[in-house]
Amino acid sequence: MVKELVAYTVKQLVAHPEAVKVYEIEQDQASLRQPVRLGLPSDVQAEDKIKLLKIEVDTQDTGKVIGKDGQSIKAIRALVALFKTAEEPFEDVIIDS
Repeated sequence: MVKELVAYTVKQLVAHPEAVKVYEIEQDQASLRQPVRLGLPSDVQAEDKIKLLKIEVDTQDTGKVIGKDGQSIKAIRALVALFKTAEEPFEDVIIDS
């Protein structure tokens, strides 16, 4: 449900909605660039995996997804946090173009 909501939201923002793809990925805690920003519990070990949503968009649309001062991506991350459940425990959203 969260994945589809993010895909729908991003498609409304971009000029090339056909290029939008949203993937669920797992990443090692140790490989994150900003683990503190995610607000992860202090008992999370470096070898633990966390779930992320990865958004792929056309290169020209990356700025639209990020938004002015990051407002769009912050809103998308807030949506993901709002709908976080045990079945869909996504910790963050990353963008790839």
